[in-house]
Amino acid sequence: MRQALAIDTILIVEDDVFISMDAADAVSKAGVAVITTETVRDALEILASEHIAGAILDFQVRDGAVTPIVQKLRQAGIPFRIVSGSAIKEIEANGIPEELCAPKPADYRKVLTSLMTDTPHGRFQGRH
Repeated sequence: MRQALAIDTILIVEDDVFISMDAADAVSKAGVAVITTETVRDALEILASEHIAGAILDFQVRDGAVTPIVQKLRQAGIPFRIVSGSAIKEIEANGIPEELCAPKPADYRKVLTSLMTDTPHGRFQGRH
């Protein structure tokens, strides 16, 4: 099995360190590079400076809802998934459809697989 290319990077925005580690472990075991952060501010900086192929986001993190990140991802055509303990109605009220959401606790390997279905062919070169 081949290793992920440097451009195959998933951004994980999660403020619970244990959940973040679990998500990062699942994604990296699939052969995809991972960048993690706990805040909207840091995530926006990462999006401005790194090539991100997709994102897995908690809905509420240390500095608020991730809707500014979602806006940037949509503008850039980058697929994302929300994994959250927040009520689905609250997430949907922010313009994020239920099919892009998973409740906590989540199987991050399944979330990654779902995310990969939204990417243009060949964008991910990780192990599937």
